[in-house]
Amino acid sequence: MLSISQYELNEIIQKIKEKSPFEYKESHRGKARALRVIVSKLYYSLDYKNEPQATREKITQLLLYHGQFSREEIDETFKASSRETTDYSIEFLKQHPELARSEALKSKEFRDEEDGEAEKPLETKYIFPHYT
Repeated sequence: MLSISQYELNEIIQKIKEKSPFEYKESHRGKARALRVIVSKLYYSLDYKNEPQATREKITQLLLYHGQFSREEIDETFKASSRETTDYSIEFLKQHPELARSEALKSKEFRDEEDGEAEKPLETKYIFPHYT
């Protein structure tokens, strides 16, 4: 299991800023695994709970700026960890105000129209392994 400390996360961020390459085993799997650890550490260090898509975009832009990984590799890393849910983030509710109103009414227990509940849209969130 790979292990990255907070110190190493700061080192990764510094390498991104300097456009210095990350080290990993030269096999294709080594690169994919290194990318997964890097994305996981960056993802959990940002506001992923409230803004999963904005967090994904920030990480993608950082890594594309760095230049060692392609958009396809980054997208594949996120896709492999994506999950659809109705446990909505603030970001998703801002984009779907009708859902925000519906969720607010439910939380206040105004459930007089429970039978007419329509199918809810699903939000994509990301669940990465936690690397310590």
